Amino acid sequence: MLPVEGGSVARARSRSITWLITGATVVAISIFAFSRNSPSVPTPAISNPPTAAIGPAPSTSALEPVQDLEGPYAVARVVDGDTIHVQTPSGDVTVRLIGIDTPETVAPGRPVGCYGPESSAEVRRLLDGRSVYLEPDSSQDSVDKYGRTLAYVWLTPTDSVNLDLVADGFASEYLYRTPYHHHDAFVAAQASAQAAGLGMWSACG
Repeated sequence: MLPVEGGSVARARSRSITWLITGATVVAISIFAFSRNSPSVPTPAISNPPTAAIGPAPSTSALEPVQDLEGPYAVARVVDGDTIHVQTPSGDVTVRLIGIDTPETVAPGRPVGCYGPESSAEVRRLLDGRSVYLEPDSSQDSVDKYGRTLAYVWLTPTDSVNLDLVADGFASEYLYRTPYHHHDAFVAAQASAQAAGLGMWSACG
């Protein structure tokens, strides 16, 4: 009968288990040390999408297109920044532009006003050789004390010469006694021109 080697086998198994535990411990310690010493990978920052900039509110000075206009009439002559002559079927008509005033340039016995020549030149640039439409205003007299027809002057049904002159600083808003139909738009246009220092608002102090 062969001798039983149970004691030797048990001891061998015990040594194997000890080595396995020791090896596992070494591996665990190595992994921990490596993770401590390794540079951490930064977590990418999550940025919020840029918020669209909110621009200035749309201008409220633009006029609604006008349908019932008189004309077109050929511009016969530009007197100054707020007075023109047009040729109608009934003859030559002097038109004083409603809602604006420009510095004097041709008034007898009165000096030329600051920015008057520039205003007159701008009206000539806009109107010389052109035809225009007229818009009367029921809130105003049809003619002034000098016999001039009072009207808004339009190059097209969407392009008001009166308003353009105010908006670009070539004329100031002008109210005579009773508010005219487009008064609010003209006041807003002048405020914008003044804030931007356009035309007469920077040249004339």
